[in-house]
Amino acid sequence: MSDRDQELQAVGMTDAASHAAPAASGISEEDRLLLEKYERMFTGTFAHTLDSKGRMVIPLAFRDMLGKTFTISPSFDFKSIAVYPEIAYVRMRERHARACIESGRPEMQNYLQWLDAYTFRAQECDGQGRVLLPARLRQVILGEDKEIDIMGSGDHLRIAARVKCDEQLMSFIANIDSILSGMSAR
Repeated sequence: MSDRDQELQAVGMTDAASHAAPAASGISEEDRLLLEKYERMFTGTFAHTLDSKGRMVIPLAFRDMLGKTFTISPSFDFKSIAVYPEIAYVRMRERHARACIESGRPEMQNYLQWLDAYTFRAQECDGQGRVLLPARLRQVILGEDKEIDIMGSGDHLRIAARVKCDEQLMSFIANIDSILSGMSAR
């Protein structure tokens, strides 16, 4: 096992994708580092249904990247549920705490209190790859929706009601021309 694999395993981020990555011989060091960065990113979308107990199956590719234990919390904007590898959650939480201190705004402290109240650490999948989404978090974010999308979102997974995801996708597609024109100007 390489030093990098040992480091990832120690922080709960086993990197299944690295074993499937194309051979990196003959590429620059910069390109190799870029490949390593992106092979650890959560990408893709999977449609699932919550069972009667509020459990969902985490796709195998995502399970491997999450590690044995992970954190379930509200997303940044509290509009979806986020599932983080432990180290990614801690990094995100630390960034939020620093922003809170730097801003001096009391509402930022209130934000952190609500984030902490709905964050569940040390979560695990059962033998069938299912995880129970905590009931109160499920109720606040998903309501009664059982049809969900599980989406890769960089360093974490995003879980949202499928109907809301479909609406967001249609809005994004309707605005794609203006989005792309802004990108091509750079």
